[in-house]
Amino acid sequence: MENTASRRSVRSLAGLAVLALSLVTYAQAAQLEPPRNLGALELAHALRGKEALQAIDRLHGKGLAAADAYVAHYERGGLVAMLYVSRPVRSSMTGAQIEKMAAGIRAGKTPFSHLKSSERNGTTVYSALGEGRIHYFYRQGADAIWLAADPAVAREAVDALLRRTP
Repeated sequence: MENTASRRSVRSLAGLAVLALSLVTYAQAAQLEPPRNLGALELAHALRGKEALQAIDRLHGKGLAAADAYVAHYERGGLVAMLYVSRPVRSSMTGAQIEKMAAGIRAGKTPFSHLKSSERNGTTVYSALGEGRIHYFYRQGADAIWLAADPAVAREAVDALLRRTP
């Protein structure tokens, strides 16, 4: 009898663990949604999931082993910002991806220059110039964030992003 009760307890705990993991995975997937606004800029359109992953992979020239992503285009009065968000297969990969991007810019292996970093609310935020825009990239939770914005709206857009909770 005691052995049967122990097996039921183990099965119940295992079932609860699977349910909890499923709910966490679902919640994380549901959270990966572009914001409607970045400051005064409004969301014009976005790619999500597989299409977004393909677009991000094309920019890097290789696959990034991401589980999910979105690419969002924002506009207002002719000013534009693009937001690229990817969630690696393993969250432990995010920091390494951010550091690899910074190292590539430092080494002059990208079209970006003038790399700087700053701490903002406990987050290391990198900025660089290139292609007529200001680029910011950083880690937020499990996600890698890259924002490319026209200079007139760049500061406002990144500030709006950094105020969001992961």
